[in-house]
Formats: sequence, structure tokens, C-alpha cells
Amino acid sequence: MLAPVDPLLSEGEALEVEVLLRNPTRESLPPTRIEVLRTSAPIGTRYGLSRWFEGDGILASSVVATLDLPGVAALGRTSTTITVDADALGLDGASWGAYGLAASAPDMEGATSVVVRDEPGEASPTRLALAAPIDAGVDATGLLTAEELASLTEPGSDTDEALDAALDAGATIGVDPAIGASAEALGTDAPESAADWLELAETRDTYPLLYANADPIAQARAGAFPVEPLGIPVEDDEPLPGTAGEVGARMPVIDATGAIVQEAELGTLAGMGTVVLSTDNLAEALEGSTPSAHASVGGVDVLAADAEVQQRLQDATDANADTAAQGRAELVALLATITRERPSDQRTLAAVLPATTQGSPVAVLETLADAGFVETVSMDDALETPTREAVLAAIDDPERDAGAELVSAALAQEAEASRVATIVDEPASLLAGLRLTLLAALPDAGRAVTDADRAAIDGLGGELGQVRDAVQIVGGSDIRAVGESVPLPITIANGLTVPVQVVLSLRPLNALVSVPQPSTNISLAASTQQRVQVPIDVVGTGTVLMVAQLHTPDGVPLGQPQIMRVTAQPTIETAVAVALGIAIVLLIAFGIWRSVRKRRRGEAHGDADDISDRAARDQPVKESL
Repeated sequence: MLAPVDPLLSEGEALEVEVLLRNPTRESLPPTRIEVLRTSAPIGTRYGLSRWFEGDGILASSVVATLDLPGVAALGRTSTTITVDADALGLDGASWGAYGLAASAPDMEGATSVVVRDEPGEASPTRLALAAPIDAGVDATGLLTAEELASLTEPGSDTDEALDAALDAGATIGVDPAIGASAEALGTDAPESAADWLELAETRDTYPLLYANADPIAQARAGAFPVEPLGIPVEDDEPLPGTAGEVGARMPVIDATGAIVQEAELGTLAGMGTVVLSTDNLAEALEGSTPSAHASVGGVDVLAADAEVQQRLQDATDANADTAAQGRAELVALLATITRERPSDQRTLAAVLPATTQGSPVAVLETLADAGFVETVSMDDALETPTREAVLAAIDDPERDAGAELVSAALAQEAEASRVATIVDEPASLLAGLRLTLLAALPDAGRAVTDADRAAIDGLGGELGQVRDAVQIVGGSDIRAVGESVPLPITIANGLTVPVQVVLSLRPLNALVSVPQPSTNISLAASTQQRVQVPIDVVGTGTVLMVAQLHTPDGVPLGQPQIMRVTAQPTIETAVAVALGIAIVLLIAFGIWRSVRKRRRGEAHGDADDISDRAARDQPVKESL
């Protein structure tokens, strides 16, 4: 790899270049001599520059430096930084623009990079309208602790430097509401740096991101936009409004640069904010010079981010330092080449920086600020330029619904967990916490859905399922119940940080015991266990299984039912009474049976006598003479 430490050169300035040699083989490489070359003239077209980025270094002809690298172990790497003085570089007095750099060595694949002679003279700078989203990177709670908030906002932190760089660039800044919400929830425990940072971030060009930088396009495609906080939980107090701590009043920027937008949804997205899509999404070919970003698609105003500029900007903020250095060099080279297309005509391009948790924008914004041929501006500046007519391209998008499916799955899981919210006196507190957990798990704006996003939604089911299982019956040993009316001990644990109201139901699986009151209302304090005594009547001797189950006040089951083994043994008096009762019942039954049996026999004899009597009456009587 070959990358300049600073891709911008002024008259008389030396060039520092980092050379990195990787050995991907399983055999060591011997010491190597490498030549660094440059092109004799600026690369004049975007096509030529793209070829150069792809590694076509055939135009490099002037050797400006030679260095010897030591041998490299198998699968190893070595790097060094060399300085090429201005005389050896030979660019003083040369035309301004992007010059190609190449590294070459015998029997090795070469590398290419670029450096820009930054002396544009009278050329009109290319304006680059930027959106700079700053997110909080919250965990599953959806809120930052006091320590995390201090680390995020203290002077000199990555987020603080990102805000300063974005303000200096005149960018349109997006702020994650989770930052302000965390400060509001902490109250007097919030660090002073948070209030200072939020005050600095509040400008006329600031807009609120969706909470936790959730993707608005995925929500719109799921028919759920906007999924917002139901409240901001506060320890030992009522939840704050869902908008607490929100910063910015500008209409949001909808980052569609990584999406394939269809015409049917474009109007909906435009109603949500300023839509920034990629020129790869448009059915147009680049002819002549690069156009400005402001476009009208089917009567809907959008900003079309140049696809190549957007990609180089993404690379320039990569977490890998080597990739970021190369990305910065390629970005300024591309912007220099665009400026040279029409030096007298000012154009306004647009792009969206990655969110700060995906990569720091500081270095690339500083590089752009130093470039004499670039002027960074806000999104509103781009919207004030004339529009051009454009048409969306018909592009197959197999992953179109990936984000929407995750949003729908998350909301379905939340709805299931919300059914148990009636166990608390103030369901809003529990529901507010559930919603923040959901928002933290949703896919982030500005990038494609990843396996990590899918895993987060799968994990969300476990997080929300814990609410259902947070209040449960604690299993115990077998119970011996001796007596007529016995209190059956059942222990219930409340794992929530708020008091709860639940209903305990108990039923036996045979008739050895009975439960006079099958359901019992129970109040449990926060984070405690409580033993409940449920009366049962013992009516027989033996083992009985009892089923205990918790429910919400409106009948939704909580946790799993518990099977309790109870050995029942009534007292002597109870046993005698039961035996006597059984004997009386048996005697009565026997008496009834005998009576019925005798009656049936009596009725049979009576029928025979009746027949004899009728026969005698029917016999003719002889008259005497």
C-alpha cells in the first residue's frame, strides 16, 4: 500500500509517503528495493482517475524516490515512511491538480495513490454540502451512564472533536437524542461537559436523528415511522417526555445513499426530511462535467450525492488508519479533478458523513478545510441551487425489505412483552424502558443491514422476554401438609426495579386437598422476594401435585407454571370425621339399595296374585238344581 501522510502539497513543500508491504504467502520475502514514481502531469479526467484508483499505474514515469525494505516473514508486514523533498518531487511550478503516485518492485504487485498540488489559482472551488450525524452508541438500556456521558462530551473527546470539525466545516449536524435524554435523566448527576456540548451543538443547521440513530427508511418501509421513545425513564421518578433532551429544529436529513429508493416511496421519504440519495440510484450517465447535487425526481426535490465522492468519503472515515489515509487522498484528488473540469463554474455537490460511531470525520474534515479548491457548506446551501431533472433507475434490490423486517419483528416482540406491563402501578415506566431497548437494537441509518443487526433483534427477544420472567415463583423442596386447614408456603421473586401487582393461582391435581381461594392478589416491592401463605384444606392422606402460576391482573401468564409436590396428612379428628362421613354415606346408600331391591321383589309377587285372582273370577259358576 502507498499513501501520502498529507495528500495536499503547496509550492516548495516536501512529500511524506507511507509505504506498506504485506506478505500474504506462507514463505518469507527477501529484502526488497522499491521505487516510488509519479505521473508527469495531473490526471485530467474522472475516468482516468478511476483507472488509477483501480491500480493502473502505467502513466507513472518519473522516479522520485527509492527505498530498501527488509525481508518480511510469512503472513507478515512491514512499513516505513519516507520523505521526498520538493526538488526530487519536481512539482514546483507545475500545473495544479491530482498527480498519480505508484510504488513498483520486481516480481511484486504494485500500488497506486495520489497527491494533489494545491495551487488552484483563480479556479472556482467546488462546494461540498455535508451532513454530519453524531450518535451516542448506547447499549441495550438506551441511555448513557454519567461516566459514559462524560467520556463522550468532555473536551478533547472524539465526539467533541467531531462536533468542532463539523461546525468549522459549516456542515448540517445531526445529533442523537440519546445524548440529551441521558443528560436529562441523570439530572444533577449529569456531567457539566454534557450541557456545554449540547449548547454548542444547538445551531440553526442542527437536526435530531432518530433515537439511537435508528434507520428512518427501514421504519417507513415497515409502515411504522416514526418509532420514538414513549418516555425517558428516570430512577425513582416518573418518566420524562420522549422528546426530553432533543437537540435541533431543522428538518432531518434522510440518508438514502446506501439504499435503493423507489419512486413510490420517494414522496413519503421527502415528507420525513431532506432526502440524500446516490447518483447510482439515478438513470443518468455522466457526460461532460459533474452536475450539482440538487435534483427533481418526479416533482420531488432531492440531493443526489455523487456516488464516487460518497464512497471516498466513507473510506476516509474508516476505522482502519491505512484505509482512511488512502480514502482521504482519493477524495481530494477526485474533488480536484471535478474542479478542473469547469474551473470557472462553481458547483455544489452533497454527501453524508458516516455516524461518528462508525468512523471519525475529524481528519477528513480537516483535510477538506485545508484544500484551496473545496468549500464545505450546509445542506441548505445545496438546496438553494437550481435543480436538474432526474429519473430513478429500475434496480433490483433483493435486500430491500431486510431492515423493515427487523423493525416489524422488534415491534412484535415489544407488543408481546407489553402485555405484562399491567403488573406495575405505572406501566409507562416499564414501557418506556422497553422502547429504548428496542430503539437501541434497530438497524442504524446510512448503512446496509448486517448480521450484527439481525443478532441484535434476535437478542431483543431475550431482553424483552426477561420482563415476562422477571416475576416468578421460586422453586422449593417437597411440602408436608398436616392438619385440616394448612397454609401452603410459596415464594415469589420480583426481579424488576419497580413494585408489581400479580395474581397467584393454585390448583390441585387430585381430591386429597382443596383450595378455598384459588386466586390470590399479591403486591411485591421492587427487587425483593416474598413468601405467600395460601390456605389449603386437607381431606385425605397421600401425595398430591399442586400447580402454581402467576398472572397479570388481566390474566396474562407470567413465567412458567411451577409443580409442587405436597404430602397430605389430615389430623385424627379430621380423619375420623371423614371416615364417619364416608360410613354414613355408605349406610344411607346401602339402605336405599335394600329398599329399592325389596320394592322390586314385592312388585313382582303382587303381579302374580293379580293374575290368579283374575283367573278365579273368570271361572264359570255352576248353578245348583
